[in-house]
Order: sequence, then C-alpha cells, then structure tokens
Amino acid sequence: MVDLDSPDALALDSQGLIRGMDEAPSAIDEARAAAEAVALPFPAASVKSVALCGMGGSAIAGDIVAGALSERLVVPFGVVRDYYLPGWVGEDTLTILSSYSGTTEETLTCAMQATERAALCVSITSGGKLAAEYAEQGVPVVPVPQGLQPRAALLRVLVPVVVLLERCEAITASGADLDEARQTVADAVAALAPEVPTESNPAKQLAHQLLGAVPMIWGSEVTTAVARRWKTQLNENAEVPAFWSDLPELDHNEIVGFPGMGPLEAVVKVVSLRDERQHRQVQRRFDLTHELVRPHVAAVLTASAEGRSPLARALDLVILGDYTALYLALLRGVDPGPVAMIERLKGSLATTPFGRTAD
Repeated sequence: MVDLDSPDALALDSQGLIRGMDEAPSAIDEARAAAEAVALPFPAASVKSVALCGMGGSAIAGDIVAGALSERLVVPFGVVRDYYLPGWVGEDTLTILSSYSGTTEETLTCAMQATERAALCVSITSGGKLAAEYAEQGVPVVPVPQGLQPRAALLRVLVPVVVLLERCEAITASGADLDEARQTVADAVAALAPEVPTESNPAKQLAHQLLGAVPMIWGSEVTTAVARRWKTQLNENAEVPAFWSDLPELDHNEIVGFPGMGPLEAVVKVVSLRDERQHRQVQRRFDLTHELVRPHVAAVLTASAEGRSPLARALDLVILGDYTALYLALLRGVDPGPVAMIERLKGSLATTPFGRTAD
C-alpha cells in the first residue's frame, strides 16, 4: 500500500491532479474576473428564470450553487441534464450553457433549442463547438482554461454561475460570500495538502477509512449537491462504486433496504456530510438514521462543513471530498487521471452527429 506521507506518494498521479488542487484559490480569482468581464447583450431586468444546461461537473456546479444560494434566489433556477429543454425555458430565461470541453452533446442539443427559442444564452466553456459556433450567433462566452480534466475545473465553472446570477439580479449581492468562500477554500487546501501528515490530515484519514469500502454519501440542504460531487469524484478518481442520497428523502424509502444488505454489510460505509446550520429536524434525522443503519453497515462516518456562508461551507466539503477521492486512488494503486470507461463510451458514440461527449 502507498504511504501517503512519502515524498514518492504522488508518482502515480500522472496528470498532477493532486498538485493541481493548490490552484483552487487562484482558480476562483480567475473565474470571477472572467465572468465579471464578459459583456451581456441583454438587460438584467429581462431575466425571469434561469436554466443551467450541463452534464457531470458542469451540472454539479449548478446544483451546488442552487443549494448554497437557495434562500437568495429570487427567480426559479433549474439544472438540465438532458437533450431537451423543459417547456418553461423561453425568451426571459437566462440559459447557462456549461460544458468544459464545449463538445458535450446533451449541452449542444440544448444550445440549439435555446437559441431557437431566443433564450438569454451565456456559455461557460474552454472551446469546442460551444465557443466557436455559438459565439458567432452572439452567445457570450465565459472562457475557461484548456488542458484540465473537466472534474478538476469545478471552481472555474461554478464561480461564473454565481457571478452571472448576481449580474442578472437573480440573487442578491454575492461578493462577500465569494470572498469568504475563497478564503475557506485556501484554508482547506492548506490543511489537506500532501505535505500535511496523515495524523493531522482529515482527507488522508478518510481515504484510509474508505479503502476497500463501497461508500454511500449522504447530504442534506446545502450538502445535498456536495454529496453527489463526492460520489462522482470517488467514481472517477478512485475508480470505486459509490452512491449518494439526501435527507430527509432517504428516510422515506432507502432506510428500509438496509436490513437486506446481507454480504454488503461488510463493505458499505456511510459518510454523512453534516452542516451545523441544517434544520434541527434534519440534524435529528441524521442522528436517528445513523442509529438505525449502523448494525447493517461496516461503519458510519461523518464530515462537517466549516464556514460562515452556505457557499463557503459547501466548498469546504467539496475540497475535502476531492482530496479524499484522490488519496484513495493512490491507496488503491490507481492513477486518478485517466477515465478509461468514459473514453470507451465516447469512442462508441463518436459516430453520432454531435461527435464526442466529453464534459
């Protein structure tokens, strides 16, 4: 097994994803500046609803923003993971077309429909058809640097969504929250970096606890979308099966299945993403649900968010989850960069009219 505290521990990380985490604070700065600089060809007052179209990390960015800023949203906000726009998207809908590669076929299909409906479109992308062709049609582009794994570009996609919502008056002022979120992210990176030994590093400790396990990640309210992010990072970086759910919904169905775990009891570990600002009944549900499922799983673990604003607390847990998945990859002897199964699927889909489907 790899010693995570060894100077040689990162040798397996061929794409430098772990070292790339150091860039998270500067990524927030650059993404914020890019979104503030883009010219919007429509007045803020014309926005009556918001749709974010994307897949993978691009869509999760919208989920995290919607969860963290839900109390400040003054117009309806929806995330579209599909080939078809819902009927309510129209001329007064801010339609954020989010695709890191600019070639995601689901997002490109939505872009075609959105422009046909004369929606208020803005794209967030590093290039591809989304930048080349739709920019010619007058769709403003918030540029994202090329050369990253899409899942490593979360902050570069998420921050522009916050800025665009503020600029279009879909939320109240967010500048102070972004400032705090940046500091929270910087603090989390400093606390979880490879140089921090395991005995003082919560991400390394959690990675060891999840080695050999099938993680089930639970969230609620602000941490619901973060739980989904943890699940996908564990899938893509560590190449392990992982699942996510949210409270209180899982208390109405999922808990009934735990007594039927059978052989899975030995490998399933629940990780609850807690937030001290969650509704008091949600807090009670976490505690009571843990008691009910503990006899049927290998372990129940908890990670708690830090930060004043909901956005800061969400991103604090995002950074913890990202580091945990990357360290778990090393413990498993897995290079966290390549995503072979996705590439195989993309190859099979490459003959479709939309080309490759990278997010």
